[in-house]
Amino acid sequence: MNLSPYSTGFRPALAAGIHAMPSSAWLGLRCIGFADGRSAIEMPIRSDITFDGRIVQGAVVGVLADYAAVSAATAACPDGWRASTTGYNVHNIAPAAGERLVAFGQIAGRSRTSASSRADVYAVTGDKWTLAATCLATCRLIEPA
Repeated sequence: MNLSPYSTGFRPALAAGIHAMPSSAWLGLRCIGFADGRSAIEMPIRSDITFDGRIVQGAVVGVLADYAAVSAATAACPDGWRASTTGYNVHNIAPAAGERLVAFGQIAGRSRTSASSRADVYAVTGDKWTLAATCLATCRLIEPA
């Protein structure tokens, strides 16, 4: 998978905000990087987020997809903007098992106050990438005060 379009230098405050969230820290989320309207976020697979010691529970996969989709929408906004999820729908496609999950988000469209975006979540083991889930999300865009 090509990770070169994503940069930790693009919107560093967005990554810092995600990394500062207690839920992100507990899940071990790491922002691989962002591009204009795009995001890449990874999460290690641990036994305590699985239902059988190896396959990540679907709702946890959905949380990662939500982070990726909504951060992609935020990455399409000027610096300082934030976003709040208003809804998301996840379709699990394959077992989310492996070493880590990587989610790629991409904005689909936006107005001044809301956006729609998508995310694909891959289960990764070594060089093998398997599409595990896909997500469509909506969010409220929040201008800086």
